[in-house]
Amino acid sequence: MHYYMIFIITVILHKLSNALDTTICTNDGTCECRNNNVSCTKYIQEAPFILPNNTTTIYFVDVPITAINNNTFVNGNLQSLTWVASKIMIIDALYNCNELQYLDLSQNNIQKLSDDTFKNCFKLEYVDLSYNQISILSDNLFSYTKMLETVKLEYNTFNIITQNIFKENINIKKLSIGNSNFFILAENAMSNLNKLEYLNIENSGIEYLNKSSFGDHNKNLHHILLNNCTNLKSIDNALIKSAPNIETIELKNCGSIYSLPPNIISLKNLKSLQLFDTEIQPKCHNGWFSQWYNNKNTIVIGYQGYLQFKENINNHDCPAKIYYFSDTNTLTLTKKGIINCMAYGNPRPAITWLVPGGLTFHENKEADVNIYNHPDVHNWDLKQIDNQPILISKNGSLHILRMLRNSIGNYTCYASNEHGNDSKIVEVHLDSGIFYNIKMNAIILGITSAMGFLILTILCCAFKLLLIRLNCIKKRSKPTEAEMETTEQNDV
Repeated sequence: MHYYMIFIITVILHKLSNALDTTICTNDGTCECRNNNVSCTKYIQEAPFILPNNTTTIYFVDVPITAINNNTFVNGNLQSLTWVASKIMIIDALYNCNELQYLDLSQNNIQKLSDDTFKNCFKLEYVDLSYNQISILSDNLFSYTKMLETVKLEYNTFNIITQNIFKENINIKKLSIGNSNFFILAENAMSNLNKLEYLNIENSGIEYLNKSSFGDHNKNLHHILLNNCTNLKSIDNALIKSAPNIETIELKNCGSIYSLPPNIISLKNLKSLQLFDTEIQPKCHNGWFSQWYNNKNTIVIGYQGYLQFKENINNHDCPAKIYYFSDTNTLTLTKKGIINCMAYGNPRPAITWLVPGGLTFHENKEADVNIYNHPDVHNWDLKQIDNQPILISKNGSLHILRMLRNSIGNYTCYASNEHGNDSKIVEVHLDSGIFYNIKMNAIILGITSAMGFLILTILCCAFKLLLIRLNCIKKRSKPTEAEMETTEQNDV
C-alpha cells in the first residue's frame, strides 16, 4: 500500500511538471518562438499564457481575450508587447511591466484606462492605443511614464485633451490625438512638450488651433497634420511664429478655412503646405496668400482654387495691412542686414520707412496721395538724399548694406492706401557678441602686455646680476657715514 501511494504521487508530480513545461510554443504551430520572441496569429487560448523563460518580445494578432492583467502571462521579462485586433476591452494595472518599453494595443475595444494602468511602466517609450473606444483620458494616465517619446491615441472617442494629461511627459516627440469627437485642446495642454516634433490631429472636430494650448517653446516642432478637420476655421499666427522650424503643414480636405496664418512665410525650413480639397476664404486678411503663392520659393501643394481665390479677392477694397514684420532684429557690425515689413492691400499699398537719423524711404508712393510727390529718399524738409547705405525693395523690406553704430534704433514701417493704413515699429540692435569679443581681446592684450613687461624686467635684473658676477661691472657700494656727511656739507 505504501509503495502504491508513492507511485501515484510520482505520476501526479510528473504530470504537473509536464504541464508546467508546456508553453505557448508547444501548440499546433500557430505560434512561433525564436530568440526570446513569441509571435502568434489567430490563436485561441484562455489566459494565462505560459511563455518560454526570458521571453522579451510578444507579437499577437487576432488572439482574442477580454482583459489583460498581471495573470495574463507566466514567465518572461517583457520589453515589447504588441497585441492588436484581438477584441481586448479591459486593461488592468500592469504591475509587472518594469522593463516594458514598447506597447501596441491598437485595433481593440478598450473603453477606459485607470490612473494605475501604467503605474509601474517606468521605462515605457512607445504607446499605441489607436483605433479603440477610449472615451475618457485620465489626467494621471501617463504620470508615471516619464520616458514616453511616442503616443498614438487617434481614432478613439474622447473629446478633450486637458492641461494635465501630458504634464509629466516632457520627452514626447511624436503625438497623434485626432478623432471625430475630439474638439477641445485645453489651454497649456501641450505646454510641457518642448521636444515635440510631430503632431497629428487629423480627422478631428477642432475649430481653432491656438498658441495658448502650446506655450512658447515649440522650436522642435517639424510636422503638423490637420487633414480632414472640416470644422477648422483658423490656426493662430502666434503659434506658427513660436515654431520657426516647421517643415510640413498638411491641411487636406479641411473645407473652407477662414484665416490662414501669415507667419507661414517666415518658415525658412518649410518644404510643403498641402491644401488638397481645401479652400481659403477670399477675405482681406488672407490677401497676403495671393502675394506669397507666386513667390518662386513657395511650396504649396494641391491648391486647385488659387485662380478663383485671386479673382475674388481682387474684387475687394482692402485697406493696407502689415502682415509680416521683424519685430526685433539683431545685426552684425559692418555686415548686411534685412528688416522685413510686408503689407497687403487693394490697391497695393505704399510703404514708408522712417529710420534713425531722420531719413525717410518710400516704395510705391503713388498709392498714397499724401506722399506721391515726395522724393524716394529724403530728410525731414523733403530734400532728396542720394548714396545712402540703405535700399528698399518692392515687397517693402529694408536692406542695410553696411551696419554701423548709427544704424541702431527704432525703424518705423508705415503702409497706406486709399482705404486705410497700418504701422509697425522694428527695433534694431547690434550683435552683443562682437562687443564681447572686442572686450575680451582688449583684456587679453592688457594681460599679455603686463606679463611681457614683467618678464622683461626680470630678464634685465638677471642679466645685470650676471654681469656683476662676471665683474663686468662693479656693484655699487653703500656710502659710508663720512661720505654721507661730506655730501650733506657740500649741499649746504
